[in-house]
Amino acid sequence: MRGKLDSRYAAFSQAQEKEALLALLSQAEDWLYSEEGEDASKSAYVERLDAAKKIGDPISARYIETENRSAAAAQLRDALNTYASQATSEDEKYAHIEAKDKQAIVEKVATLQKWLDDAIAKQSERPKNVDPVFTCAEVLKRRDELTYFAMPIMNRPKPKPKPAETGTPGAGTPGTETPKAQPEPGAADPSAQGESGEGPTEMDVD
Repeated sequence: MRGKLDSRYAAFSQAQEKEALLALLSQAEDWLYSEEGEDASKSAYVERLDAAKKIGDPISARYIETENRSAAAAQLRDALNTYASQATSEDEKYAHIEAKDKQAIVEKVATLQKWLDDAIAKQSERPKNVDPVFTCAEVLKRRDELTYFAMPIMNRPKPKPKPAETGTPGAGTPGTETPKAQPEPGAADPSAQGESGEGPTEMDVD
């Protein structure tokens, strides 16, 4: 840690932080190699380590955030561009999605775009040796938030087409016989009449 304070962490530590941490590290080293330090309990080592990390971790975190910030912002921008493009596309595969749902995505994209632009602008004015305006984790959280909101909408399947009606109303279905008309109640059944249609034939009587 002492070496990093004079190299990669130099721009990310304040003078008083560096001075306090270097003093703490020297004290911890002297104690570690003393008779007391050699026979100390685990909790004593952890206590010394935690004291150093309390000052050192914010310094290393600023460095890490600076190193990863551009990549995190690029991931959010890619998601913004992707869903904005899909929501405003005239492609037939998105034609079934309702306009109000597409507009909701456009508005969410605009809100997140403004947040990112404002955050980056503020961060550019902030010294490296103070905590950042926003973290990479916040950026990626907003990317995921957009994805979980927009993806189900833009991947919504097209409704299945309704089955087409076949045949002409009133016409029989091809390949089937038209049912015979039923006689009206009380009417004579033609099949029970003779060929002349004048009534039943006489039966031979033995």
